Amino acid sequence: MPRLKDGRFRKTVDGYYQVRYRRDGYDKQFTSKNLQTVKTEFREWVKSVNGEKQTVTPKKKQLFVEFAESYFTHVKRPNVGAETYDMQYGYMKRHILPRLGECAVREITPMKCQSLLNALLLEGKGRTAELVQTLLKEMLRAAVGEKLLSENPMQYVKIPKHQKQNGRALSSEELKKFITAVQTSYYRKQFMLFLYTGIRRNELHSATFDENFITVANGKCRKGERQTYRKIPIAPGLRQYLPLSQKELAANNKVLSRAFKRICPDHHLYDLRHTFTTRTLESGIQKAVVDLWTGHVNRSDMTTSVYTHFSDEFQLTEIKKLDF
Repeated sequence: MPRLKDGRFRKTVDGYYQVRYRRDGYDKQFTSKNLQTVKTEFREWVKSVNGEKQTVTPKKKQLFVEFAESYFTHVKRPNVGAETYDMQYGYMKRHILPRLGECAVREITPMKCQSLLNALLLEGKGRTAELVQTLLKEMLRAAVGEKLLSENPMQYVKIPKHQKQNGRALSSEELKKFITAVQTSYYRKQFMLFLYTGIRRNELHSATFDENFITVANGKCRKGERQTYRKIPIAPGLRQYLPLSQKELAANNKVLSRAFKRICPDHHLYDLRHTFTTRTLESGIQKAVVDLWTGHVNRSDMTTSVYTHFSDEFQLTEIKKLDF
């Protein structure tokens, strides 16, 4: 930007006054026999050039809603599974955008983020607040990388750690009532499959069947990792509900969860996995075998994960011990 002090004044041998400016890409010269005229012309030129630069249309503020949509398109969608994407996108739409969506990214402050999380905590949504905190921290870290923020405001935000409530296996009495009630449910095949195999909700869609085993894709594999599979022997009590059609295997996870809640209002669908694990151990089946069926083999446990191989015959014998 041209400055008055950077002009070079001189008086020529023939009596003319001159000022030259040869910086910032400019090559200007003003000449007159009147010193005041030269000064005035140079001053007006500097003023006009600087005025033009100042009237350049400033870069449009990027709203957080625009950045958030771009972040989910370019960062989340290629790197997480469909179910995780839908869950996190839903949290962003329901809990973050209503408060921050119309803010310019550069105007998001620690206090605005803290206020958002405090509102969730006041509603008793501690787990939601924790998930929103993690998601917002990731998104604003990306905004720092894009030079939209100088630092991540989430580094100054604090919330109490949420005490996660673990699932509960159905008691013997609850289990009897469930098995009776589920017989009239449209989703009885899916529910009994969950009960007798302990598979995760998102593993249902990949299930295939042969005479003695059910095979599912492990639902804990992250996007980009090599997909692994596991086999679960078919328990005698499950056979009457098999096989499941492709339509039955494609049942919507959220619909299944709501249908289960109508039968067991005090439990979540995931509790059938806890029930399977609990009852197999109570039936005397070895823990290492149960871990294999549920996909809980510890990668750091070399003996179990690498060197132990249970034969199909042994597993089929073990599953016969399971009696609900």
